[in-house]
Amino acid sequence: CEVSVTPSTFSQVVFTDIPHSYPPSTTVTCRYTYSTAFQPNSRDWVGIFKVGWSTIKDYHTFVWVEQEEGQLTSQAVIVFCLHSEYYLPKDELEFYQFCYIDSSGQVRGASTPFCFQSAAEQSMGSISSFDTLFVTTQVLNRKHT
Repeated sequence: CEVSVTPSTFSQVVFTDIPHSYPPSTTVTCRYTYSTAFQPNSRDWVGIFKVGWSTIKDYHTFVWVEQEEGQLTSQAVIVFCLHSEYYLPKDELEFYQFCYIDSSGQVRGASTPFCFQSAAEQSMGSISSFDTLFVTTQVLNRKHT
């Protein structure tokens, strides 16, 4: 099963405010908006995929999209509220992304990549991003005698 993506279908769902990382044992929340021309279906789903996936069967875990009766807004929130960490990816060296898959199996949007990192790794990453090495040279004036 190959993934069929065209610009008109792919950009119908846009994920917003995706952090660079999530703690591995947390409730994962993602937000998205969809175009006014797009009509969500109760059989649509949002999955977590390892970056580089090739078919919609490559998801790590997923949740069904819940469309509220009479919802007039084009914004939605999906919560991966899983009762066990078992369902979330454990590989902290890999990057993942959310993908919105409609009821016919078409990809309607994908998020920017993110990873799962422990709090210690997140703080180390933020500390190391401020480390800077300055190399300076000093020119000495020498008098030739």
